[in-house]
Amino acid sequence: MAKKGRLTPDKWGPFMPVHSPLAGKAPWHYRDTECVVIEFATDAETCLDLLPSDLELFEPATAFMVIETNHWTTIGPYSEVYNGILCTWKGELHAYVPAVYVTGENSQILGREVYGFGKKRAHRIELINHDDGQVEAIMEVKRGDRALRAIVRTARNEPASAIGTLPLICLRVIPDAEGGDKPALAQLISVLFSAVPLIGSDGKAEVYSGPGHLAFGSPSDAQLPISTILSCKYARFNADLPYGKVLKTF
Repeated sequence: MAKKGRLTPDKWGPFMPVHSPLAGKAPWHYRDTECVVIEFATDAETCLDLLPSDLELFEPATAFMVIETNHWTTIGPYSEVYNGILCTWKGELHAYVPAVYVTGENSQILGREVYGFGKKRAHRIELINHDDGQVEAIMEVKRGDRALRAIVRTARNEPASAIGTLPLICLRVIPDAEGGDKPALAQLISVLFSAVPLIGSDGKAEVYSGPGHLAFGSPSDAQLPISTILSCKYARFNADLPYGKVLKTF
């Protein structure tokens, strides 16, 4: 008599491979993350080409770039670059994330499977603290290509509220394993990643702003047209990454 396997669905882990998943369930915890955030005015036509048709572009067209080093997380340390295009979903402000680059395998797999972040791997993502008070953020998708470079001078201390919290939206697509033109699953998913700035012994938040710039080298998914730099910030924070919410299943 043929014997059936004993790995029933009630024994599956939350991620593949289900008998030995790469991580436990959310929330995932982030401690002492270091980041540069550049907000800028951008080109509306470029943004409209990237936005899913259920989202409305916030005007004037505005985007931001986040370059961060997650020194410690419950899924392992990694660095990350992602951009967000301000948009609205049913009248509520969100940021659609068309591009993400990471340096860690666990973060890449988890982000794709749970939320639909279109994560790709980068050769190098690094934050460099210079002795003149400037923080430099660099991404190389391929070695030496200088795909992204940002600079912020830490001139002014800001309150913790200067690091705002905005729900992110991703388009999660699961391909059809039989090769059909339509995906097996497509969903708009939102997630709220709440950054809580670290507070120093003097009671001041670890958030600083000042002049800066953002420039692109070799083309990458993260590249967006820059019309005007609106703000540049450097911060250190803790955060928890929870599960998201399905806004729409196509």
